Amino acid sequence: MYTIERLKAKTLEERDQIYKNCLKKGGPEAEAIIDMLKATGLPYQKDQSLAHGDPTYRAMEVVINNPENVNRMLDAAAKGRPPLEAVDPLIKAKLGKDYGSHNDGTVTAGYLVGQKMYALDFEKTGALPLVGCVAKTAATFRKRKAS
Repeated sequence: MYTIERLKAKTLEERDQIYKNCLKKGGPEAEAIIDMLKATGLPYQKDQSLAHGDPTYRAMEVVINNPENVNRMLDAAAKGRPPLEAVDPLIKAKLGKDYGSHNDGTVTAGYLVGQKMYALDFEKTGALPLVGCVAKTAATFRKRKAS
């Protein structure tokens, strides 16, 4: 039914609708179409914020909550650097063009990292510019002091 060439010929709105339909339908055929949409190299989602349950959102959660990556975030925090700086390149590697400011992906990643750090009994202390990342700035954290 679909080919990469046919998908390239579609408008962004049409590709967006095909993508949404595939998410609703699920299954191997839908996944194959999503892979073809990605292979076009063209945008297939209208710029909109990511929602909880979106595959991109879920992929970010997987990267951020990976135990090795949590250790990377804790190490960054111990060095006074934003924990997002430790995982931003990993999120970019996993999501490619689906990670960026166009869909609030960088904001979502910052939110998810913050939630993880709060759960680990850290508190936000400020923000710093990031080095080598898609996100431009991110929060710094320190371990909460015992009261």
